[in-house]
Amino acid sequence: MILTIAPVGVPLKIVHIRGKDSQQKQLANMGFVLNAEITIVNEMMGNLIISVKGCRVAIGKDLANRIKVEII
Repeated sequence: MILTIAPVGVPLKIVHIRGKDSQQKQLANMGFVLNAEITIVNEMMGNLIISVKGCRVAIGKDLANRIKVEII
């Protein structure tokens, strides 16, 4: 499932990231890499606050739509 429709507060694992190299690099710099464990902390109007590697990161709906996750 894509990240924008994943449930809040449930541990997730990143299984695929699609997009241009620059977008993938931007996400990787924020900690969004394959097999990373993340949790959606809050969702507001499609924008997400995500706990990744012990830090909270805010991403927009456009970037969140590029990340596929599965429930752990």
